[in-house]
Amino acid sequence: MTPRLASVRGIMLAVVVALLPGLLLHAWHLGVVVLLQTGWCVLFALLVEALCLRGRGQSVRAGLGDMSWLVSGVLMGRSLPLLVPLWMMLLATLVALGLVKQASGGLGRNRLNPVMAGLGVIAVCFYQLLYPAPVLSVPWTRSLDIAQVLSQQFQLSPRLLLDGLSGATPLARGEMTAAPYLSWIGYLAGGVGLAMLRVIRLEIPLAMMVSSVVLCMLSGHTLPESLHSLTLGGYLFAAFFIATDPVTSPDTRCGRVLFGLAIGLVTELVREYGLYADGICFAVLTGNLLVPQLDAFSRRLFRPWHAWQKT
Repeated sequence: MTPRLASVRGIMLAVVVALLPGLLLHAWHLGVVVLLQTGWCVLFALLVEALCLRGRGQSVRAGLGDMSWLVSGVLMGRSLPLLVPLWMMLLATLVALGLVKQASGGLGRNRLNPVMAGLGVIAVCFYQLLYPAPVLSVPWTRSLDIAQVLSQQFQLSPRLLLDGLSGATPLARGEMTAAPYLSWIGYLAGGVGLAMLRVIRLEIPLAMMVSSVVLCMLSGHTLPESLHSLTLGGYLFAAFFIATDPVTSPDTRCGRVLFGLAIGLVTELVREYGLYADGICFAVLTGNLLVPQLDAFSRRLFRPWHAWQKT
């Protein structure tokens, strides 16, 4: 019999542990900025969650005890573009935990994925203030030390001047050797582990990957290129750790499949024709809004034959 975690706290801690392999590989490839940004987001998540619980007149100790704030902080740190200033991290966390989660009634009552809502506000409102995504073959962020990262996060020094073609700082040109991007392996392994513990269901990530690969091939890419696109950006991270959120995804199996297909479809459309390099944020939020309709359609589609005769 497959083991299953019983408590919310146990589930949240399992998710954090499952995130660690991918997160550490991500930090190994892109530099210390990944760990610093994650640490700040976890701190902000703790503070915002505690303030919201106190403002709602609920027990802060009991509310923080479920550890959902820790998961939100880690997910937010990984989801936000690298090297965003502290005020952007705080704003994204306020939107995620204050507006989307706590204002909706707390854990389990939010309609939208909190982390993706916070990321969406930053992506739409402050797009021109964000640094370009590091080139995975030669990531410019790897050359930054702790002092440089903190100086940028606190906005104590001017913005870095990046080479328009290579995406590297002048100091770092020629100083870094290309390394394989292995973060996706960590997230894949962590996601499969959560599925084995029955924390998540695999219908959503599998449907996402199928729809993205098919649309990518229809857009003119080869099968190897389409499969390789799944390892880029935060695709597998979002597929296993964002889209599978049980609160903001369908309850029915058919609904989850359709949900995953929709997210993969929108993601690939944004990647191919949109302004953003990765459209996962907008794809997940779109899927969240469709959850009631997808569940209703699924229940109607698979209800007993005699129930159809009454309509």
